[in-house]
Amino acid sequence: MEERVNTNSGVDSTKSKLKLYQWASFVMLLIIGLLTYMLIDTRQSLETTTTEKTLSQDENLQLKNELDSMIFEYTAIKLEYDSVLYDKDLVIQEKAKEINKLIAQQADYHRIRRQLDLLRDITQNYVREIDSLHTENKVLKAENVRMQDEIRTVVKQSEALTQTKQQLEEKVEIAAGLRAFQMSAIGTRTAGFRNTERETDKAKRVEKIKVCFVIAENPITQPGRKNVYMRIAAPNTEILRISDDDSYSFVFREETLQYSIKSHFDYNNKNIDMCLTWDKNKDFDPGQYLISIFTDDALMGETSLTLN
Repeated sequence: MEERVNTNSGVDSTKSKLKLYQWASFVMLLIIGLLTYMLIDTRQSLETTTTEKTLSQDENLQLKNELDSMIFEYTAIKLEYDSVLYDKDLVIQEKAKEINKLIAQQADYHRIRRQLDLLRDITQNYVREIDSLHTENKVLKAENVRMQDEIRTVVKQSEALTQTKQQLEEKVEIAAGLRAFQMSAIGTRTAGFRNTERETDKAKRVEKIKVCFVIAENPITQPGRKNVYMRIAAPNTEILRISDDDSYSFVFREETLQYSIKSHFDYNNKNIDMCLTWDKNKDFDPGQYLISIFTDDALMGETSLTLN
């Protein structure tokens, strides 16, 4: 009877161990299941977070690209008018810096989007102003080209008129100049009881050279007192003169000339008969003497005298 009791106790002990093992297995399975669920949930959360972060990065990158593109286009357009839009450009640059800062901080997408849309409106308004300025500038450039053409035409016309005026003035000046005609030159000496003046062409006998001429009438010459200068060039081209002093010279066409004789006459636009005489201050040499008659502004005429 005692041996039977021991056998039942062993069976009960085995059953208890089996139940304990089963409970332990169930708990282990429950723990494994819980851990598995937590792992899956964590993985899904991680994937969701990663996806959201990637999406956020993509959105920020898109916003960054839009901003860079907007600024690039605006900068390209405004280069030509940078000085005109300097103040407005500062506003745009500051706004762009603010948006870049928000993107770097990964701020709220919609906040960045609002700022970006506002900046787009500002830049579009400025671009329209630039286009307006560009159109006006093209019109002004075309007008400037037309005005330059007109100015060149007027300048050419003015130059032509000036040239014509100068030519006319030169012609008038020439026409108004006095002329001498019927010019004659003789050598003279005094002889006889009455010291009569006689003509001679013998160089050794000549005491004076007498030049006579007629100053022609000219209706366009200004009347009044006129100076007259006679220059006698000896055969050796030396000018017969009283002195080398400047008081025995005159200026003709910006050139200073020595004269032999100076006189004057009163001109009233009528013919005037006139004679000038040079008294020798040394013996005359044989040869040809060239004689020129001047006023202050014209060479009236020339003649010559040959002495033997």
